[in-house]
Amino acid sequence: MKSHARKCYNQLKKLGCPVKEWHDDSRGHFWLSAEEENSSEWLDYWSTDKCGGSEQLNHILSSHGLYFEWENSAVGHVHDA
Repeated sequence: MKSHARKCYNQLKKLGCPVKEWHDDSRGHFWLSAEEENSSEWLDYWSTDKCGGSEQLNHILSSHGLYFEWENSAVGHVHDA
């Protein structure tokens, strides 16, 4: 994982965001789980206000030059903006 993505990953993980690592970078730097116990605080595919991610999530991703997009209702991939 590239250093800017690792910094973001570590920051989000420390805050309790449900971040997960890939074994390679073909699908983005890392991924977000929408199926963890506290995931709805960060993102929720079925919610009108969290479908695009929480304000905090988007602010942190953006500050590291990243964004996420949904693969399906359970997984969001994190990529360079």
